[in-house]
Amino acid sequence: MALSPPSRSLRKRQPARLSDDLDYDLETLLKEHERSGIEHRALRDAKKQKNTEQSDEDAKYADAFKGYEIPFDSLPALCIERIFAMLDSPQDLYNLAFSSKFLMSLLTPEAVIRSAVFNNLRKRDKGNRKTMGSIMGYISNRSIHVPSAHRMLRLLNAKSCERSDRCWGKNLNTGKAMALNRNSCSRPFGLALCDKCVKFGTTKVPYSHFSRFQQGVAFHQWNLLMDPQRDPKSGEVNGPLLEVLELQQIENTYANNDDKKSALEGIVQKALTNDGKYCPVHYEEEVAAYHEIFENAEKEADEHVAAALERDQQKYRERREERIAKRMTRIRSIYASLEEILDDCPLKDVALDCRWLESDERCIKFTCHLVEQKLGNIISAPASASERSITNAATSIKQIFNTLHEKNFFAFSYIENSGNRFRRGIYEYCTNETTPLDIMQSSVAGDVHFIQALEEDKPVRALVRALNRMRGALPRIFALSAVRNNPEAPDVDAENRVDEFRKLAEVVWNKQAPNQYGGEVMSFNTIKETFNTSVEEFKIMKKNVKDYLRDEQTRRFLQRDNAVQGRDNFSRQDAVNQVFVPKTVSIWMQGTRNSAYDHLRSRNFESLRSLHEQYFRRPSQYGVHA
Repeated sequence: MALSPPSRSLRKRQPARLSDDLDYDLETLLKEHERSGIEHRALRDAKKQKNTEQSDEDAKYADAFKGYEIPFDSLPALCIERIFAMLDSPQDLYNLAFSSKFLMSLLTPEAVIRSAVFNNLRKRDKGNRKTMGSIMGYISNRSIHVPSAHRMLRLLNAKSCERSDRCWGKNLNTGKAMALNRNSCSRPFGLALCDKCVKFGTTKVPYSHFSRFQQGVAFHQWNLLMDPQRDPKSGEVNGPLLEVLELQQIENTYANNDDKKSALEGIVQKALTNDGKYCPVHYEEEVAAYHEIFENAEKEADEHVAAALERDQQKYRERREERIAKRMTRIRSIYASLEEILDDCPLKDVALDCRWLESDERCIKFTCHLVEQKLGNIISAPASASERSITNAATSIKQIFNTLHEKNFFAFSYIENSGNRFRRGIYEYCTNETTPLDIMQSSVAGDVHFIQALEEDKPVRALVRALNRMRGALPRIFALSAVRNNPEAPDVDAENRVDEFRKLAEVVWNKQAPNQYGGEVMSFNTIKETFNTSVEEFKIMKKNVKDYLRDEQTRRFLQRDNAVQGRDNFSRQDAVNQVFVPKTVSIWMQGTRNSAYDHLRSRNFESLRSLHEQYFRRPSQYGVHA
C-alpha cells in the first residue's frame, strides 16, 4: 500500500550539504562569523557599563527616602478631591471613599456624578450612566428629596433592596433582602427597590390622575406612586416628596385642575419645610447645581467618546489608504505584466479595458466578465500572487481572445446575409446598437459552453448564448426582427411608426419570455418557441393598436377639453402614445391591478381610454412621460 506524501507543514528541510556546493567559501564564513561576534560583544559590554553607572548613581540615593511613607488620608484635601475626580468607576470610588470618615467628608456630588457618567466609556457600557440618569430625572422634576453624595454613591453600587426588613422579597432563612434586577438600570422614586417592592409596595393610579406630568410628583412606569421612605438608622427621609394619601385627597377635594395644582404646590412647600434638608429656595439651588453638573459631565463624556472615535476612524483611514496604495502598486505591476503578455493580441484593447478604483480596495474593475473571473484570485490577493500564476492567467485570456479573432467573431459576417429573421435582428443589433465590449460583459461570454461552441465552429450559438445574459438584448433583437424599417413610407402614417411599434414588440417579448433573467440561461429551443409565439402575439397587438388609434372615441378623446392642459407638459397625444408601452398599474388601497396590456389584448378600448385619461391628469403618479 503506497503512502501519500507528507503535507508541506510536515516536511523537514534537508540539511545543506556543504561539500556539494562548489561556491562555498569556508574562510569567508569564518571571517563573517568573527566580525559579527566582535560587534555583539562590544554592544554587550557597553550595555553592562551603562547599567553599572546607573546602579552606582541610584545607590547614592537608595536610603534617602527610607522610612518616609505618607498615608493616603494625610494628603491635602485638595489632592484627595482631585484623585476622587479622576476615578471613573463608582465601585472604586465607593471602596476608597468609605474606607475612613475623613475621606467620606471629602466626597462631593460632582465626583460621584462624573464617576457614573465616565464609567467604561471605551467599552460603551452605560449602565451606571443610565442609573444616574434615572436619579437625575427625578431630581430635575423636583419630585424627590435631593440625595447626598454618599447616598448617590450607595444607589449606584446597590446590589439588594434598601427596604431591608420591610422588603417584600426578603428571605426569612438568610435574613437578606431581595437582590436588585441586574438587567434594570432604573432607580424607582430615587430608591434602590427590588421588583417585588415595586409590584406590591406601590400604589397604582389611573392614567387620568391629575398629578401625572406634574412637577413635584414622582411616578414610576407612568402610573405607580409610593410614599417617602425614612431610614431607620439615620432618620433621613428619602425618595418621593409627597405621600400617595395627600395626592388622592387633593384629587377627591378639588374639581378644577388649577385648584389641584395650587394645592399640590402648597403640599410640596410643606414637605420641603418639614422633612427636607433644604428650604424651598436652597432646594431649587441644589437641584439646579446637580442638573448642571450632570449635563456638563454628559457633554464632556460625549465629546470624549466622539474624539476617541474620530481618532480611531482617522487611524483606520490612514491604514486603509496605506493598504490601498500598496495594493494599487502591486496591481499596476500585474496589469503591466498582462499588457506585455497580450501585446501581440489583436483584441488587446477589449481584454484589458478596465476602470481604476482609486478609493476602493478592489483597485481595479475589468469590463470583460471573462477577464474579471480569470484574474479574480490574483486581484483579491495581489501580494501573494506569483509570476507563474499571472502568466498562466494571462496566457489563458490571450488564447480565448485569439480564438475570437481567428473566428472573426466580432465581424458578424456569419449572420450578415442570413435569411432568418431572428439572425437578421441579431446582426442589426450587434452592428448598430452594441459593441464587442458590451458583449464581453455578459456573464457567460467566455465560459466553457461559449468556448466549446467556438471550437465547434458554431459562432451563432456562442453569440446567442452571450446575448442571452445581456439585459434587454433579446427583447430588442425581437423588436428589430419583427418591425423593419420602410424608408419609402411617410413618417406620419401609424402603419410606419417604427420606433413606437418596436417598443410594443419589446413588451410582447417580455410577456412571452419565461423568466429570461433567472438563474438559468434560456435554451435555444426556448428562445425559438418564445420567438414564434411572440410573433403571433405581436400581430394581434399591432392590429389592436391600429384599431384603437383609428377608433372614433379615441379621436374625440384627443380633441375634447382643449382648455385643460396636462401636467408636466404631458399632452393627450402623449397619453394615447402610451398604448405602445402598455404597463400594469397597482391601485392603492384596493389590492387590484389595472393592466393596460390586458385591456389592449382583449380590445377593451373603453377601459384603456379611461386609463389614458388618468395618465393625462396625473402623469407623475403613474410614472409616464412624453
